[in-house]
Amino acid sequence: MENRSPGEEDTDDRSPFAIGYAGAMKVMSVGIEAVLPILLGVLIDYWLGTVVLFTFLGLLLGGFVGYTQLLKIIR
Repeated sequence: MENRSPGEEDTDDRSPFAIGYAGAMKVMSVGIEAVLPILLGVLIDYWLGTVVLFTFLGLLLGGFVGYTQLLKIIR
């Protein structure tokens, strides 16, 4: 959302469905960006035979990326 003055017009000519869909896609992308590094870490741990090293690194990376993307959406 943009900060607008009370007299300013809304220039977004998309339908309410399209606006809602775009917002849902932003939120879904945050979820994917947070979960995908964890899943890749589990897969790498399985391939290399390590216990939870890459899963933990994926958790840290996914949390950081998800958090930064969420902050971008909020702003």
